[in-house]
Amino acid sequence: MKKPRLKIGVFGISGCAGCLLSVLFEDCFKQIVRLVDIKAFPMIKEEGYEGDFDYVFIEGTVCFDEDIMALNALRKRAKKVVALGSCACTGGVPSIKNFLDQEKVMKLVYPAHNHLKTEPPTPIDQHIKVDYYLPQCPPDKQEIVEFIKCIAQGREFKPYRDPVCFECRRKGNVCLLTKNEICLGPITNGGCNALCPSHGVTCYGCRGACKDANIKAYLAMLKEMGYTDAAMHDKMNTFAGLQFKEQEGDASKWLEK
Repeated sequence: MKKPRLKIGVFGISGCAGCLLSVLFEDCFKQIVRLVDIKAFPMIKEEGYEGDFDYVFIEGTVCFDEDIMALNALRKRAKKVVALGSCACTGGVPSIKNFLDQEKVMKLVYPAHNHLKTEPPTPIDQHIKVDYYLPQCPPDKQEIVEFIKCIAQGREFKPYRDPVCFECRRKGNVCLLTKNEICLGPITNGGCNALCPSHGVTCYGCRGACKDANIKAYLAMLKEMGYTDAAMHDKMNTFAGLQFKEQEGDASKWLEK
Protein backbone atom coordinates (compact mmCIF):
# COMPACT_ATOMS: atom_id res chain seq x y z
CA MET A 1 0.00 0.00 0.00
CA LYS A 2 1.38 3.38 -1.00
CA LYS A 3 2.30 5.61 1.92
CA PRO A 4 0.16 8.79 2.03
CA ARG A 5 1.99 12.00 1.30
CA LEU A 6 2.76 14.41 4.12
CA LYS A 7 0.20 17.16 4.67
CA ILE A 8 1.90 20.54 4.24
CA GLY A 9 0.86 24.13 4.93
CA VAL A 10 2.75 27.24 3.77
CA PHE A 11 1.94 30.51 5.52
CA GLY A 12 3.30 34.01 6.06
CA ILE A 13 3.09 36.62 8.80
CA SER A 14 4.51 40.18 8.53
CA GLY A 15 6.94 40.16 5.61
CA CYS A 16 7.40 40.72 1.89
CA ALA A 17 6.21 37.24 0.82
CA GLY A 18 9.47 36.74 -1.09
CA CYS A 19 10.08 33.43 0.66
CA LEU A 20 6.66 32.18 -0.39
CA LEU A 21 7.53 33.08 -3.96
CA SER A 22 10.73 31.02 -3.60
CA VAL A 23 8.60 27.95 -2.93
CA LEU A 24 6.67 28.65 -6.13
CA PHE A 25 9.83 29.18 -8.22
CA GLU A 26 9.48 27.28 -11.51
CA ASP A 27 10.70 23.66 -11.34
CA CYS A 28 11.17 23.92 -7.59
CA PHE A 29 7.40 23.91 -7.02
CA LYS A 30 6.84 21.15 -9.55
CA GLN A 31 9.18 18.89 -7.57
CA ILE A 32 7.56 19.79 -4.26
CA VAL A 33 3.96 18.99 -5.28
CA ARG A 34 5.05 15.54 -6.43
CA LEU A 35 6.53 14.80 -3.00
CA VAL A 36 4.00 16.24 -0.55
CA ASP A 37 0.33 17.17 -0.34
CA ILE A 38 0.01 20.95 -0.01
CA LYS A 39 -3.21 21.47 1.91
CA ALA A 40 -2.92 25.20 2.46
CA PHE A 41 -0.99 27.93 0.68
CA PRO A 42 -2.92 31.24 0.75
CA MET A 43 -0.85 32.63 -2.14
CA ILE A 44 -2.19 30.03 -4.58
CA LYS A 45 -5.33 28.52 -3.08
CA GLU A 46 -8.24 29.61 -0.94
CA GLU A 47 -8.07 28.82 2.75
CA GLY A 48 -10.55 25.98 2.96
CA TYR A 49 -8.55 23.31 4.78
CA GLU A 50 -9.29 23.17 8.51
CA GLY A 51 -7.41 20.01 9.47
CA ASP A 52 -3.97 19.43 10.95
CA PHE A 53 -0.61 19.40 9.16
CA ASP A 54 2.47 17.22 9.29
CA TYR A 55 4.64 20.26 8.49
CA VAL A 56 3.90 23.97 8.42
CA PHE A 57 6.32 26.40 6.73
CA ILE A 58 6.16 29.96 8.04
CA GLU A 59 7.81 33.05 6.58
CA GLY A 60 7.97 36.55 8.05
CA THR A 61 8.81 38.33 11.29
CA VAL A 62 6.69 38.88 14.37
CA CYS A 63 5.91 42.62 14.23
CA PHE A 64 2.37 42.81 15.59
CA ASP A 65 0.27 40.98 18.19
CA GLU A 66 -1.77 39.51 15.32
CA ASP A 67 1.37 37.69 14.17
CA ILE A 68 1.68 35.98 17.56
CA MET A 69 -1.93 34.85 17.44
CA ALA A 70 -1.44 33.46 13.95
CA LEU A 71 1.71 31.58 15.03
CA ASN A 72 0.04 30.03 18.07
CA ALA A 73 -2.90 28.86 15.95
CA LEU A 74 -0.60 27.26 13.37
CA ARG A 75 1.61 25.63 16.01
CA LYS A 76 -1.43 23.84 17.45
CA ARG A 77 -2.24 22.38 14.04
CA ALA A 78 1.28 21.29 13.08
CA LYS A 79 3.39 18.31 14.10
CA LYS A 80 6.49 20.18 12.90
CA VAL A 81 7.14 23.87 12.17
CA VAL A 82 9.73 25.10 9.68
CA ALA A 83 11.02 28.68 9.79
CA LEU A 84 11.37 29.78 6.17
CA GLY A 85 13.80 32.57 5.29
CA SER A 86 15.82 35.13 7.22
CA CYS A 87 12.85 36.95 8.73
CA ALA A 88 11.40 33.82 10.31
CA CYS A 89 14.79 32.43 11.33
CA THR A 90 16.61 35.48 12.71
CA GLY A 91 14.26 38.46 12.50
CA GLY A 92 15.56 39.62 9.12
CA VAL A 93 15.46 43.20 7.92
CA PRO A 94 12.42 44.16 10.10
CA SER A 95 14.48 43.44 13.22
CA ILE A 96 16.64 46.49 12.41
CA LYS A 97 13.85 48.40 14.15
CA ASN A 98 15.12 47.06 17.49
CA PHE A 99 18.28 49.13 17.09
CA LEU A 100 16.58 52.38 16.05
CA ASP A 101 14.40 55.08 17.62
CA GLN A 102 11.06 53.25 17.96
CA GLU A 103 8.83 56.34 17.76
CA LYS A 104 10.49 57.63 14.60
CA VAL A 105 10.26 54.23 12.94
CA MET A 106 6.54 53.96 13.58
CA LYS A 107 5.90 57.44 12.20
CA LEU A 108 8.04 57.04 9.10
CA VAL A 109 7.65 53.37 8.18
CA TYR A 110 4.38 52.10 9.65
CA PRO A 111 1.94 55.09 9.62
CA ALA A 112 -0.85 53.01 8.09
CA HIS A 113 -0.56 50.40 10.84
CA ASN A 114 -0.23 52.59 13.93
CA HIS A 115 -3.64 51.35 15.11
CA LEU A 116 -2.19 47.85 15.58
CA LYS A 117 -0.45 46.69 18.74
CA THR A 118 3.17 46.46 17.68
CA GLU A 119 5.75 44.02 19.01
CA PRO A 120 9.56 44.26 18.88
CA PRO A 121 10.38 42.47 15.59
CA THR A 122 11.61 39.00 16.46
CA PRO A 123 12.07 35.59 14.80
CA ILE A 124 9.24 33.13 15.21
CA ASP A 125 11.12 30.84 17.61
CA GLN A 126 10.81 33.53 20.28
CA HIS A 127 7.08 32.78 20.35
CA ILE A 128 6.58 29.15 19.32
CA LYS A 129 8.67 25.99 19.07
CA VAL A 130 10.47 25.70 15.72
CA ASP A 131 11.72 22.30 14.57
CA TYR A 132 13.67 23.22 11.42
CA TYR A 133 15.25 26.32 9.89
CA LEU A 134 15.67 27.15 6.19
CA PRO A 135 17.43 30.55 6.29
CA GLN A 136 18.63 33.02 3.62
CA CYS A 137 16.96 35.97 1.89
CA PRO A 138 15.32 34.51 -0.07
CA PRO A 139 15.85 30.84 0.88
CA ASP A 140 17.63 28.72 -1.69
CA LYS A 141 15.18 26.77 -3.84
CA GLN A 142 17.46 23.72 -3.99
CA GLU A 143 17.74 23.65 -0.20
CA ILE A 144 13.95 23.79 0.04
CA VAL A 145 13.65 20.85 -2.37
CA GLU A 146 16.32 18.86 -0.51
CA PHE A 147 14.50 19.44 2.78
CA ILE A 148 11.18 18.33 1.26
CA LYS A 149 12.85 15.21 -0.15
CA CYS A 150 14.30 14.36 3.26
CA ILE A 151 11.02 14.63 5.17
CA ALA A 152 9.07 12.85 2.41
CA GLN A 153 11.51 9.93 2.44
CA GLY A 154 11.95 9.84 6.21
CA ARG A 155 15.62 10.90 6.03
CA GLU A 156 17.38 13.27 8.41
CA PHE A 157 17.92 16.78 7.06
CA LYS A 158 21.42 18.03 7.83
CA PRO A 159 21.76 21.82 7.67
CA TYR A 160 25.04 23.37 6.52
CA ARG A 161 27.14 24.36 9.54
CA ASP A 162 30.39 25.82 8.16
CA PRO A 163 30.82 29.58 7.65
CA VAL A 164 30.52 31.28 4.28
CA CYS A 165 34.33 31.57 4.17
CA PHE A 166 34.61 27.81 3.60
CA GLU A 167 32.58 28.14 0.41
CA CYS A 168 34.57 31.18 -0.72
CA ARG A 169 37.82 29.27 -0.29
CA ARG A 170 36.42 26.29 -2.18
CA LYS A 171 35.43 28.54 -5.09
CA GLY A 172 38.73 30.40 -5.08
CA ASN A 173 37.16 33.77 -4.32
CA VAL A 174 39.37 36.69 -3.33
CA CYS A 175 38.61 37.48 0.33
CA LEU A 176 36.77 40.81 0.47
CA LEU A 177 38.19 41.48 3.93
CA THR A 178 41.60 41.81 2.29
CA LYS A 179 40.08 44.68 0.30
CA ASN A 180 39.21 46.38 3.59
CA GLU A 181 35.49 45.69 3.23
CA ILE A 182 33.18 44.55 6.04
CA CYS A 183 32.20 41.02 5.07
CA LEU A 184 30.31 38.88 7.58
CA GLY A 185 31.40 35.62 5.96
CA PRO A 186 33.62 34.51 8.89
CA ILE A 187 30.72 34.64 11.38
CA THR A 188 27.81 33.64 9.12
CA ASN A 189 26.45 30.18 8.36
CA GLY A 190 27.18 29.06 4.81
CA GLY A 191 24.97 27.00 2.58
CA CYS A 192 24.44 29.73 -0.02
CA ASN A 193 27.48 28.67 -2.07
CA ALA A 194 29.01 32.06 -1.22
CA LEU A 195 26.47 33.69 -3.53
CA CYS A 196 27.16 37.34 -2.65
CA PRO A 197 30.98 37.27 -2.32
CA SER A 198 31.19 35.34 -5.59
CA HIS A 199 29.68 38.40 -7.26
CA GLY A 200 31.85 40.92 -5.43
CA VAL A 201 29.21 41.74 -2.81
CA THR A 202 30.10 41.41 0.87
CA CYS A 203 28.15 38.95 3.04
CA TYR A 204 25.39 40.58 5.09
CA GLY A 205 24.69 37.57 7.32
CA CYS A 206 21.31 36.56 5.92
CA ARG A 207 21.83 32.91 6.89
CA GLY A 208 22.39 33.78 10.54
CA ALA A 209 25.30 33.57 12.93
CA CYS A 210 27.52 30.50 13.19
CA LYS A 211 27.08 28.88 16.60
CA ASP A 212 30.82 28.88 17.24
CA ALA A 213 31.46 32.33 15.75
CA ASN A 214 33.96 34.39 17.75
CA ILE A 215 32.13 37.70 17.47
CA LYS A 216 34.51 39.60 19.77
CA ALA A 217 37.59 38.53 17.80
CA TYR A 218 35.86 39.44 14.55
CA LEU A 219 34.96 42.93 15.82
CA ALA A 220 38.50 43.42 17.11
CA MET A 221 39.80 42.62 13.62
CA LEU A 222 37.46 45.19 12.05
CA LYS A 223 38.58 47.80 14.56
CA GLU A 224 42.17 47.17 13.52
CA MET A 225 41.02 47.77 9.95
CA GLY A 226 39.80 51.20 11.04
CA TYR A 227 36.05 50.65 11.32
CA THR A 228 33.94 52.31 14.03
CA ASP A 229 31.50 50.44 16.30
CA ALA A 230 28.60 52.10 14.48
CA ALA A 231 29.79 50.96 11.05
CA MET A 232 30.36 47.39 12.23
CA HIS A 233 27.02 47.04 13.98
CA ASP A 234 25.06 48.70 11.17
CA LYS A 235 26.29 45.92 8.90
CA MET A 236 25.65 43.15 11.43
CA ASN A 237 22.14 44.40 12.21
CA THR A 238 20.92 44.07 8.61
CA PHE A 239 19.57 40.50 8.80
CA ALA A 240 20.62 38.81 12.03
CA GLY A 241 21.40 41.63 14.43
CA LEU A 242 19.55 40.02 17.32
CA GLN A 243 21.44 36.78 16.90
CA PHE A 244 24.84 38.46 16.57
CA LYS A 245 24.02 40.60 19.60
CA GLU A 246 23.23 37.52 21.68
CA GLN A 247 26.44 35.76 20.68
CA GLU A 248 28.46 38.91 21.28
CA GLY A 249 27.65 38.44 24.95
CA ASP A 250 24.49 40.43 25.57
CA ALA A 251 22.85 38.85 28.62
CA SER A 252 19.40 40.15 27.67
CA LYS A 253 18.86 37.01 25.55
CA TRP A 254 17.58 38.62 22.36
CA LEU A 255 15.31 41.30 23.84
CA GLU A 256 14.09 42.38 27.26
CA LYS A 257 10.71 40.81 27.93
